[in-house]
Amino acid sequence: MFVGHSGVGKSTLVNALAPHALRATGVVNTVTGRGRHTSSSVRAIKLGDDFENAWIIDTPGVRSFGLGHVKPENLLKSFEDLWEVIKTCPRDCSHFSDSPDCALDEAIEIGTLGASGAARVDSLRRLVQSINSNSSTE
Repeated sequence: MFVGHSGVGKSTLVNALAPHALRATGVVNTVTGRGRHTSSSVRAIKLGDDFENAWIIDTPGVRSFGLGHVKPENLLKSFEDLWEVIKTCPRDCSHFSDSPDCALDEAIEIGTLGASGAARVDSLRRLVQSINSNSSTE
């Protein structure tokens, strides 16, 4: 599935991979170097035999994206492997690196989360921080 801002070339890429798709594309503005919103509907396109009969989905451009409506607890639960660790944290744990006795830090240290564990915890913490900072400004 191709998802991205309007005018970045999603449909152009789809046409390159599946010439039979004939997705509408626009021209790039010579001043800004950006395209314009062209696609207005989602379309699933079957790729050829070269791609083992895979499918690609072309979507209209996204104007904005945010997590303001997401509660931090629900976000934490979406990281299933980390949620199992988080459930062992102290009751008032913020799950940030400065939180004493956070089970996430211990799991990283002893390798429970595997090679990508530290990066996943960092990603989770940045997302939660983003949600917290957005909710405090509203």
